[in-house]
Amino acid sequence: MRLYCWELKKLLRRRSARVALLLLLLWTAAGILVNVFVNNGYTISNDRPRVSGPAEIAHQLAWAEPWRGPLTGEKLAAAQSVIYDFYQDPALRTPDGNVDFDAWVEVIRPMGGMGDALSNIAAEVYDYPYSEASELEPDRLLTYYDDRAAAVTRWLESQFDDPDDRAVFEAQEAAVKTPFVFDWYSGQFTVLETFRDILIGTCLLLGIALAPLFSDEIQTGVLAVSHCARRGRRPLTLAKLAAALTVAAGVWVVVALLLVAGQLVFFGTRGLDCPIQLLRPLATAPLTFGDCEGFALVFGLACCLGTAGITAGLSGLLPSNFAAMIAVFGLLVLQPMFAGLLPDRWQQLAALLPTAVDFYDLFRQNLYHIGPLRLWSPLAQLAAQPLWLAVMMPAAGVAYVRRQVR
Repeated sequence: MRLYCWELKKLLRRRSARVALLLLLLWTAAGILVNVFVNNGYTISNDRPRVSGPAEIAHQLAWAEPWRGPLTGEKLAAAQSVIYDFYQDPALRTPDGNVDFDAWVEVIRPMGGMGDALSNIAAEVYDYPYSEASELEPDRLLTYYDDRAAAVTRWLESQFDDPDDRAVFEAQEAAVKTPFVFDWYSGQFTVLETFRDILIGTCLLLGIALAPLFSDEIQTGVLAVSHCARRGRRPLTLAKLAAALTVAAGVWVVVALLLVAGQLVFFGTRGLDCPIQLLRPLATAPLTFGDCEGFALVFGLACCLGTAGITAGLSGLLPSNFAAMIAVFGLLVLQPMFAGLLPDRWQQLAALLPTAVDFYDLFRQNLYHIGPLRLWSPLAQLAAQPLWLAVMMPAAGVAYVRRQVR
């Protein structure tokens, strides 16, 4: 326990670790504030003042109120009627044929998230271009859930020739509950996107903080002393690995608490019970935005631990802090960045790195084939993180223990 506490203190006292962890807090706070005040702000027009993020959030929540609850075909048709009638009314056109902007602000803008959901439905289920979504006849939405089911079937058949591949997503689709629950969901989706962006930065800065874990002992020559001590090999190595895991887990706990606190303050919990099919109608996963956030919290912890494992492995194999940091940057940043230039198989492997995550995969139908096993990509990415830990940390320990004193 003394060795563990000593190694934990040593990790946190390093200047590089302190700077990285401070930047991590600033990165998290900046991500939250940018999402609220920039991403959720709204510019109506150049001659009108920009609506601030908090004000726009309040507007959207109020505008969603008349449509909240079960989203029946009748409710969808009624909402589309507002949009359809507006664009079909010649009295709401200017002499040059364009839509009267002031009338649009009064009638269409307050449709808010319902308008977004209807545009997604028109595009994905009924094959209307987004620019022509207003031309969808309201009565067609009375049979929306049957129409969506047929569209999902067509989509899966177009994407997967193998019936066994399709069966994975057909099983997901069978668990999707209808009618959907509606509320303003877009704000919660931006929170999920913020989770993704902050997690990528968290993994990188965590890697920088942990890079000297073993390489610092080699670079400074402490290895020559510690390896000769009674507990200088295996016990010390285990203490270092335990300290790295503690820092990784602690970092994500702090980041997650800040993210959730920001969400509760600015967005509340409304919209978390909405299904992801409001955003992407052809998604087959039976998930709500709350489910996605729960997955993101667990996934974030797994990625931080996976980052700790990868960093420990590189630190144990390389002779200097600089080399370890460069290797961490190359693997966690450059590899995912340029993965698109690699063959498909390598792209799939690169997508399993902690910094290559994309929570939008929860809305997609992507598969990993591992022998006879078919694994949905978000589950494959989640399962890969403990593997990084299980492979790289023992490798780091063995490399450090067996390193020869010169």
